[in-house]
Amino acid sequence: MNLPIQKIRLRLVLPVFLFAVCFVLPPARSQISMSSGNYSQNFDSLANSGSPSWTDNSTLPGWYLSKSAAPNNVTNYTAGTGSSGTGAIYSFGASGSSERALGSVASGTSGDFVCGVRFTNDTAFVQTNIIVSFTGEQWRNANGAGAVTNTLAFSYQVAGGSLTNADAANSQAWTACHALDFNSPVVNPGGGGAALDGNASANRQQFTNALLAGAAVQPGQEIFFRWRDANDPGSDAGVAVDDLTISFQATNAAPPVTSPPVITMQPRNAAAGDGGFAIFSVDVTGIPAPAYQWQFNGTNLPGATGSALVLNGVTANQAGNYSVLVTNTAGATNTGAATLLVMADTFAATNGQIRILQYNVAGNGVADWSTNTAQVQAIGRELEYLNPDIITFNEIPSTNGLVQMAGWMTAFLPGYFLATNSFGDTYIQSVIASRFPITRSASHLHTASLNPFGYTNSSSQNADNFTRDLFEAQIAPSNWPLPLHVFVAHLKSGGTQDGADKRAAEASAVSNYFASVYLAGTNATHPYVLAGDLNEDAFFPDVGYASGQPIQRLTSPPAGLQMTIPINPITRADLTESIQGSLDTRFDYILPCALLFSNIAGGEVFRTDLLTSFPPNLFSNDDKTASDHLPVLMTFANPFNTSFRLLFLGVTNQTVSLKWESQNNRVFNIESSTDCIVWTPFATNLAATTANPALTFTTNFTGGPSFFRIYRAP
Repeated sequence: MNLPIQKIRLRLVLPVFLFAVCFVLPPARSQISMSSGNYSQNFDSLANSGSPSWTDNSTLPGWYLSKSAAPNNVTNYTAGTGSSGTGAIYSFGASGSSERALGSVASGTSGDFVCGVRFTNDTAFVQTNIIVSFTGEQWRNANGAGAVTNTLAFSYQVAGGSLTNADAANSQAWTACHALDFNSPVVNPGGGGAALDGNASANRQQFTNALLAGAAVQPGQEIFFRWRDANDPGSDAGVAVDDLTISFQATNAAPPVTSPPVITMQPRNAAAGDGGFAIFSVDVTGIPAPAYQWQFNGTNLPGATGSALVLNGVTANQAGNYSVLVTNTAGATNTGAATLLVMADTFAATNGQIRILQYNVAGNGVADWSTNTAQVQAIGRELEYLNPDIITFNEIPSTNGLVQMAGWMTAFLPGYFLATNSFGDTYIQSVIASRFPITRSASHLHTASLNPFGYTNSSSQNADNFTRDLFEAQIAPSNWPLPLHVFVAHLKSGGTQDGADKRAAEASAVSNYFASVYLAGTNATHPYVLAGDLNEDAFFPDVGYASGQPIQRLTSPPAGLQMTIPINPITRADLTESIQGSLDTRFDYILPCALLFSNIAGGEVFRTDLLTSFPPNLFSNDDKTASDHLPVLMTFANPFNTSFRLLFLGVTNQTVSLKWESQNNRVFNIESSTDCIVWTPFATNLAATTANPALTFTTNFTGGPSFFRIYRAP
């Protein structure tokens, strides 16, 4: 008998992807250590007249100032009461008096002000019992029409590296502690601004022995405490900090303890548009503070020696694996590799690829959502032109939008399936449309408590609950052995600290759902993707509040979601909101699971106003007529369209045995032939399982010399 011949089909060749580099200054040493046990500052060493110069970490050792207006560094301060209303950092106090307080009047072109103090944990203990006491003082009243209570907002940050930026622009991640916010006691909306005596009991508030709950500073880490004075409406108050005391766990002044670097957060995968950007970061503990060296495919990147690696204008040559070597005098360690994919611009989908479109269509408050309106017609023209397979919609009006969505399908996407049973906020909700059958849809997390995720707000009914929902459609794409689970979310909006806190908590709730419910259940092997208007820019959040990093929470490893940064092919920018005004923010995301991430074929942010030629039914201003958001489009190759190998071939007497690679739920057939021209079915519907991912077929064959071939069923 001739030996059987196996013929193997199908090899999917994925595009290769890549990146460029960045930087970070060497850390400066903190002036204040925790090993002394207690720290106090009464600010009486500040000048009591004139406008002396200020130097960070020198005028008051360990203290730093910042303003949000450029240049951000503060070079001088003013001694006085702030009665003139001039925006500045002040040494508040009576003229000639040695009793001073440090504060500001956040008014005029200087913008917001911040003062803060920095400590390093030079002990061998994790510092958690941190006690803060201080006096908040008001030295000038807030006045004029629209005047409001001014808040001197307290927050802190813990990091493994140097913290030398008080960050008035609020571009970093700060943890707010509202119990230590000082609110100005005096507001005078009808009168002029006037000096107050900040030492009078009516104009001050004492904060005594407040435990900084949740704060933990590992050995070798730093903590920065700050007070931020925002430029509020009206003529601002003069607010200040005085008589500050901070106590830590007292230790003997022994020689510094050393510990090798330990990586607490690995860098994460990212897919960026060609010409766009990507950012990798790592969190590390260790004593002394570790040094960093980023590597690309195992080779050191010159100048890339910070805890973050920023890559701008990425090209295909930069696609690959990025890791960082972390060292100090006690040891060294490497992170795992984070993959950078550099996406091509995408339009037409080929070879079984699937195109997913995310679109916030700005339906909030729209009375007529029918296909008769200019807005809906502009949306429809974009949908017809882009021809996506799956669309995740945000802001479909609850009052009339769901009923009229069927008319959309008839007019713009005939034959598409709809899932409309999401839960919104009584005004708007989400909808999923699909070219492929939707076999199931479900709403998750609506009104779920956010208390377990650190957010509590009892000011109104359900204020501390998930506002809208996490909406899911289970879709059956053609030639996929497993369904695709498409999720859409629309996180809390609003440019306020409370909105940011709630948005972050909602992101944690979604991440927890994937980690503890979806991936723990029977759908764990199924591909999934999360899309939506997430209402915050992952890398450039609003400077008006401390970001809770909601996108980073969603792409944390337990959720399995991966960061993608599609860009517009003309501007090479990732911005999606607001095309109707100042396009300066990225709010709209498509975050795939690892299986889909490795099969990204392309992506883009779509704009009609930049196209140079138009089909008959697409207009230049359609993007601005349609919505304040731009549609985001991504294309994925079929993740199951993979090659396989023959692992074993054996013939013993009349017994033929074949073994080959497979995937869960994939079906294979075997055909036989005597001449390799005419093939007939020999065995069909051979399915792999999770327990048996490699298929084995054995049969007793009594015919003459034959050939066999294995092929994967569609």
